[in-house]
Amino acid sequence: MAFNYAKEKRDFDREWSKLRDEYKAAGMTTADIEELYKFDLNWFCSRRRFINHTQSLPAEVIEGEDSREQSSLMRKFAAFSVSLDESAMGGRYGWMEVIDNPHLWDKLRKLSHEDLELLTLLAIDGYTQTEIALFKGCSQNAISKKYLRIKKVLK
Repeated sequence: MAFNYAKEKRDFDREWSKLRDEYKAAGMTTADIEELYKFDLNWFCSRRRFINHTQSLPAEVIEGEDSREQSSLMRKFAAFSVSLDESAMGGRYGWMEVIDNPHLWDKLRKLSHEDLELLTLLAIDGYTQTEIALFKGCSQNAISKKYLRIKKVLK
């Protein structure tokens, strides 16, 4: 369902007119009230962007051997889909065992433990570069440079 900006903004403004009165009655300064308003308005706009740019998957069946049972997105992008049986994998880097390309496999084996961990965090665990930088206590730029170096090695 789309975000009805006019209705939602009207409701937001109506709620904020009540909140302004409550905050003034509580003794808050106008500057503090404006800071709260800016914060809430930023959240409102962020929510609008999220709703407008997020598409839910169709309610069709996603898995199934018969292609007629699969969703249209799964049929369209079947060549890009990958299924990993995590129970059959051995350890943290078990994902490497499903690599069919021998050249890529050799290059992955030669990577350091730190590089493999970075690839696992990015590709398998789904963390962002910023989140990994927070874990490791370094900058996002440092993680980005390491990732680009790994990509260059794997090409």
